[in-house]
Order: sequence, then C-alpha cells, then structure tokens
Amino acid sequence: RRELPDGGARPSVAQFKQLVVSALRELHGEVGAALPVDVLTYEEKTLSAILRVVSSGLVKLWSALTLLGFYQNRRCAFRVLQTSPFLLALSGNSRELVLD
Repeated sequence: RRELPDGGARPSVAQFKQLVVSALRELHGEVGAALPVDVLTYEEKTLSAILRVVSSGLVKLWSALTLLGFYQNRRCAFRVLQTSPFLLALSGNSRELVLD
C-alpha cells in the first residue's frame, strides 16, 4: 500500500507501474528496472495493489519500494502488507479473521 501523508495526486494504474519501475531503477539500476513486475490489482481509492514478482526479485522490489520517499516532489511511503508464494493466500488476512 502506498501512503501519502500530505494528500496529493493519486496515480492511475499505469502511473503506479511506472513508479514501481522507476523505484527499481533508482536503487538497482537498469538491471533492477528490467525485473518483471506485474500489477495484478490496483485500487486507486486506497492506493493498494497486489504485485507479482519472481521470488528471486522479491528483495529487490521490497527494498526499492520501502526506500522510495518521494512521488512528484511530495513525501510518500510504501507499506508491504503481505507476501506469499501463493496468490490464494493473499485473498484473506488471518490477522483480521473473526471467529463466530
């Protein structure tokens, strides 16, 4: 999830993908920017996305996103909520599970 403490523009899915690629390029150079990252879902209202990356690229993606501090000259931060090797595991959050 992307956090904007002072409001600001909400990027479209294409702008969000470009932001991810530029964060990878900034930290890891052209090799990082070539990492295949897919935006599976993106909610512009909550600035939340599900990204798919090969397992060997997870650390590069995570580090690039967490070290990114600005978007369009405004402060921003990324927060990784969950990671999983299985897409189905991301459909629910066991921490929010309510048992009847």
